[in-house]
Amino acid sequence: MKAIIMAAGVGSRINGAMGDIPKCLIKADGQTLIGKVVKTLNDSNIDDVTVITGYKSDLVEQELGEGVDYIHNPFYRVTNSIASLWLARDLLSEEVILMNADLFFEKKVLDIMLAQTKDAVMLSDKTRIEDADFRFGVNGNRIIKSGNTLTNYETDCEYVGISRIGADFVTRFKTRLEHMVKCGDFKNWWEGVLYSFIEDGLNIYHKDVDGAFWIEIDHMEDYQRLNRWISENAAITP
Repeated sequence: MKAIIMAAGVGSRINGAMGDIPKCLIKADGQTLIGKVVKTLNDSNIDDVTVITGYKSDLVEQELGEGVDYIHNPFYRVTNSIASLWLARDLLSEEVILMNADLFFEKKVLDIMLAQTKDAVMLSDKTRIEDADFRFGVNGNRIIKSGNTLTNYETDCEYVGISRIGADFVTRFKTRLEHMVKCGDFKNWWEGVLYSFIEDGLNIYHKDVDGAFWIEIDHMEDYQRLNRWISENAAITP
């Protein structure tokens, strides 16, 4: 099992307020977001970790050191995360966890993902509907629609920012990724590859995080919510 973390973006919605650093270097409970993610992966015996850097990549490499591999996306200002993953396409040869770098989550979230066995699974949170960002409409364990413009009525859960691509599906996933970028779709999110399969009628699954805490840091309100949770759960935060 390997993991690829997307950490190339500028994070313009919160960047200036946090000191002009990559979002993944925001600190919470004495750790950077990406530092905690890598530690959580390592604690689960996932040591093959690649970080796709872009904005101020030197700071990310300084934070993580030699414990991970790096691929740099020099076009981070004019592309989106699908281009970052395309640069790492040669790594798509076996079961892989893909995730965004601006996440904070309890270890239980990763444990749930590692227990999945289906070809393509995206983590979801059914408790996050009213304030959901990227939304899923589902039918059982299958995702049937997605987007940030779904109404609350159409929304069954929020996307967490972590997906697993199984060994039997990874080659097909890689081929679709290459095709989309070749066709000029380099401003899409990497998750857009999975959503394209849904449009084709292929089953892409979701798995609820079952009440475990997670948060994606996009705005100061997210960071404040994270710090409140840490303060309230100091005794159990790993």
